[in-house]
Amino acid sequence: MSKENETVEEQMDTQRRRREKQNQYDKLTGLGWKSAGLLFLVIITALIVYAVFFR
Repeated sequence: MSKENETVEEQMDTQRRRREKQNQYDKLTGLGWKSAGLLFLVIITALIVYAVFFR
């Protein structure tokens, strides 16, 4: 469909999808580099503990 033929509901749905897509990236970028690094280290540590103790 072209933009001229979209109804108001379709336009609102398109805008909502764009906002949701942007919000996915905002969750990580909103943490800041220190918090993102800490989260990364926690995930790596959890994987190592799992590999050592549960295999």
